[in-house]
Amino acid sequence: MTLEVIEVSSQNEMKVFNAFPGIIYRDRYKAPTFPVLESNHLQYDRLFERVEAQPFLAVKERRAVGRVAAAVHVSLSRDKIGFFGYFESVNEPGIAAALLNRAACWLSERGVEKMLGPVDLSPHERLGLLVGGFAGYHNPGMPYNPSYYQTLLEQCPMGAEIDLYAYHYDLRKPWPKKLVLVAERCARNRQFKMRSFNPGDLFSEGEMLAEIHNGSMDGIWGFTPLSPTEGAAIWKKLIGHFDPRLVLVAEINGQPAGLCLTLCPAGRRPFWGLPEQVNARLAVLAVLPQYRFQGLEAALILECFRRALRLGVITIEFSLVAENNVMMNRIIQRLGALEKNRIYRVYRRQI
Repeated sequence: MTLEVIEVSSQNEMKVFNAFPGIIYRDRYKAPTFPVLESNHLQYDRLFERVEAQPFLAVKERRAVGRVAAAVHVSLSRDKIGFFGYFESVNEPGIAAALLNRAACWLSERGVEKMLGPVDLSPHERLGLLVGGFAGYHNPGMPYNPSYYQTLLEQCPMGAEIDLYAYHYDLRKPWPKKLVLVAERCARNRQFKMRSFNPGDLFSEGEMLAEIHNGSMDGIWGFTPLSPTEGAAIWKKLIGHFDPRLVLVAEINGQPAGLCLTLCPAGRRPFWGLPEQVNARLAVLAVLPQYRFQGLEAALILECFRRALRLGVITIEFSLVAENNVMMNRIIQRLGALEKNRIYRVYRRQI
């Protein structure tokens, strides 16, 4: 009955690592498809060209009983921050503790002093532990886990780093008059133009994403700079998970100024249920600082709402919204009638 935590180094071990969630979730609410970590994942995926990572398996009586991956992003090495992610475990505190201790040791050997998670390799991927709002439909790519995971992590012990929220907005309700007025005033600006995402030029769109992300997100929790190559890799990874008509780019004098990214699979219903429950996820709303307070945010949101309704979407989920993201929380307050229906938590440990 000896518990062992091993480094995943072979293809067979990687298959076990990727298949393990099936053990945890086979008798539970059907969660979204879980991301797969391939043995050559970091070598060939441009999104992770600046990431060093190591997956681990907890093995007991020759059976896998848990898993975790530790990761370091080059751009955060100066801050001595690392991550644990892909965390899954049976409901035994000793197993969770052994996994997290092994991840912490691996990170410590690379100069990391603060471990954050769950974060799947980098903050550009899945992050946070679901701690509130387990019932109902969960959008693809959003964290989902058994409720006992919170107890496992807090017994390790790990402290709360930050909470992230998901809000739902019913598009059938009257939209705020001020939103419409500000958006329409912005649209009359001759320097302003709005366009849809161009799936035929991923590298240029990657440059745009990197420029807007790096210019607008600095200072927000979890900020990790993007290179144009990484930006293109994100678009490539998201293809099939969004309708290009719901990815909006705001331009001023032909230059990128803002982005609204809404995930709603093209040609498919985003919710497998009743028509009135069709849902999409607004994952990114970003405007460069020099263009803020000019109505771009309102124009992007209003056009997103209009297009979403035309595509049959009824509710929009705003997620993930950090508790200290001043701009997004202010926008959500002004929209009103939003329901905070899920809470995700990122934990920390000093090592």
